[in-house]
Amino acid sequence: MRARRELGQNFLVDRGAVRRILDALDPGPDECVVEVGPGRGALTASLIERVGRIVAIELDPHLAIELRERFSRRALCLLERDILRVDLESIAGEAGMAPGSSLVVVGNLPYNISKPIAMKLVRQRASVDRAVLMFQKEVADRLTATPGTKAYGPLTILTGLTYRITRLFDLRPSAFRPRPKVDSSVTRWAPRETPVLGEELEATLRRCLAASFRHRRQTFRNNLRAALGSAAAADALLESAALDGSLRPEAVPPDGFLRLAERWPA
Repeated sequence: MRARRELGQNFLVDRGAVRRILDALDPGPDECVVEVGPGRGALTASLIERVGRIVAIELDPHLAIELRERFSRRALCLLERDILRVDLESIAGEAGMAPGSSLVVVGNLPYNISKPIAMKLVRQRASVDRAVLMFQKEVADRLTATPGTKAYGPLTILTGLTYRITRLFDLRPSAFRPRPKVDSSVTRWAPRETPVLGEELEATLRRCLAASFRHRRQTFRNNLRAALGSAAAADALLESAALDGSLRPEAVPPDGFLRLAERWPA
């Protein structure tokens, strides 16, 4: 079966990588395991051996047919849907688990929607126990970046405030068919024990980050002045949040943006 470029499909064929991903996920037999984008079933087959039953979310109808033929209905709960439109909170119930059960999420994510999926996990983090996810290396760089680096930005901050993200290992294009033009990285996601980002503050933080990083080469103060309409408003906000407006936004740590969001004008 040919991969569909418009769906960002690159099928994992490296069996060693499959073993390493499953070892990192370490799924238990009673956990609700959700695989995002099972593709041709490289991870699916090994997952079923370990846990007996999984939930797989696949958008491609041709791949869905192949998966149903390969795996018994008892072993595989296949949801033929767009992951970006799936309510994670409802998945456990559809799979016959206790409604509201925390999910163990795994997947070789399609490159073209990897960042939206990361943001979905931020929004619906209450439903996630842990995850092991593969991204394009460039996206993994951004997820694990530190302040002061070019890769650091809104994606880093939003995911980092809600999860502890660890980069596990990288994979060359030869681990996939067809071969992508870039390297990939496998990451582990563990929700932070003490949530610091409520729903209301999260929405404000997103607006704050969009304004602060609008022009990465400009100073923090100049970006805020453009967003707030005046230098006086920008200076007052920066002073109340104890932030240096002469810095560029990538130099400001996540807790600085939290302080800014807490004081952001309604």
